[in-house]
Amino acid sequence: MIVFQTLSWKNFLSTGNTKTVLDLRRHDNTLVSGDNGAGKSTMLDALTFALFGKSFRGINIPQLPNSINDKDCEVEIVFTVGKDTYKVIRTLKPKKFEIFKNDTLLPQDAQSKDYQKILEEQILKMTYKSFCQVVILGSSNYIPFMQLSASDRRSVVENLLDIDVFSVMNTLVRSRLQMTKEYVKNIDTKLEIVKSKVDEKQKFIDTLEKKSSDSVDKYKKDIDDSQKQIEEINREIEKNKVRISGLMSTIEDRNDVPTELIKLESEEKEYKSKIKNIKKNLKFYEDNDTCPSCKQDIQKHHKECMIGEKNKEKEEVETSLTALSVLVENIETRLSTINSILADVDVVEKSISEKQNKISASSQYINKLQKNITSVLSEGTEVQETKDELNQLLGEGTQHVQRRKELIEDKHYYSIASTLLKDSGIKSKIIKHYLPIMNKLINKYLADMDFFCQFNLDENFDETIKSRHRDEFTYHSFSEGERLRIDLSLLLAWREIARLKNSVNCNLLILDEVFDSSLDSVGTEEFLKLLTRFGDRANIFVISHKSDSMTDKFSNHLVFEKKNNFSRIK
Repeated sequence: MIVFQTLSWKNFLSTGNTKTVLDLRRHDNTLVSGDNGAGKSTMLDALTFALFGKSFRGINIPQLPNSINDKDCEVEIVFTVGKDTYKVIRTLKPKKFEIFKNDTLLPQDAQSKDYQKILEEQILKMTYKSFCQVVILGSSNYIPFMQLSASDRRSVVENLLDIDVFSVMNTLVRSRLQMTKEYVKNIDTKLEIVKSKVDEKQKFIDTLEKKSSDSVDKYKKDIDDSQKQIEEINREIEKNKVRISGLMSTIEDRNDVPTELIKLESEEKEYKSKIKNIKKNLKFYEDNDTCPSCKQDIQKHHKECMIGEKNKEKEEVETSLTALSVLVENIETRLSTINSILADVDVVEKSISEKQNKISASSQYINKLQKNITSVLSEGTEVQETKDELNQLLGEGTQHVQRRKELIEDKHYYSIASTLLKDSGIKSKIIKHYLPIMNKLINKYLADMDFFCQFNLDENFDETIKSRHRDEFTYHSFSEGERLRIDLSLLLAWREIARLKNSVNCNLLILDEVFDSSLDSVGTEEFLKLLTRFGDRANIFVISHKSDSMTDKFSNHLVFEKKNNFSRIK
């Protein structure tokens, strides 16, 4: 339980340099009165500024320091939570924010925002909004629950039940859901881009591989045709070589015949020379009877003998020459045959040479084709690089698919969470659970103020009001005084609900000008009785202008006045 002990302030709004100290636990109930502008509501602003750093009435922070002194603005609140005592000090001009626990200053290494968070979440365990629902009830700018819009009614109840966090969570979940949808959309776009790139790469690979395959197949076919041509030429060469071998075998004497011819021609020449000499000698004896050298007569017998001998020798040589001429003619014929055969061999050899040139050209062509194949196959590097790029894209696509799967799962869970967190989900079930308790408390407080009717709020916080005779009414069908009783009953019910639900339990209850409207004397009397019964659980401060008629109803009376332009307690 939070027990607020003292609240003090100076140079705050209309208060001067003299510190105003307010004991928040001394009396069960205290009436706070004063003229307009005397500073009654200053205690509300001081209280909320000390705890939450803001004015209850919405006054801007720079306007909080007293305009006359304009410095040393200070507000201090002391309270206990369990066995621990806390003191919060806030100042303006200069600015300061300190929290003491059992007279020890809490570390201020955090930012002021985080420092405030520590105060609200770890110490007070309530926010400004919940504080205004359970500690300060009513005010000049207060709008009764039944006059709020449907959404604002729901917001108040959700805050009291501490389930407005579900709205925050739903906002976050819906934001995450929308973000997830955008992520899925982006992933889908990326997948489309990857798919387009994959198709492009695959098409390029297919084109390269087809081109490569077609080229290699053509080159291989040309190589095969060329090799077949070479084999055919080689076969023809072998046939020609066999033919040459056969021809050469018929002229094995090709080297001997020319030699023999030369020899025979030489012999023939010798024979012709002999015949010539013989004819010369023969003519000498035939034409001469006297020796030209010795001038002696040649004997007839000797002459006849010599002529006969020479003719015989001539005949022998001519016979031999004739025989030799036949041999020469034969040899020449043989030589002519040999030369003819050699000419045929030369033609065949020339044909072989031409065919070998063709083989060489075909071999060179084959080498060129093989180089072309090697070149085409070397282009496979580009294909492989493209395949590597394709595999990288496929890996990227797989990652996108996996991420999309995860996002779809997240989207599913966010959708479920959003369904649970929307008004018709968890919050509706919690509200349904507490509605009977709310209605019971509201009717209890109405009965305590002698307002006997059956008041019920439904799930949409629309009222159903029935009299004892089962006549049905609406909130706006009642008089202003009767509506105020309903408003006060609702306020007290909300305080009790907040205490039960949030464990927000404190000793302080401030009612600001709730008696200054249209609450009649009976209603006022009954509400004061109600506050008396409330006194065992709270120190109640009632701010009112009706001090004359109400002073004797309170155990303590504080009167604010303005003196020398400064507010003070009389």
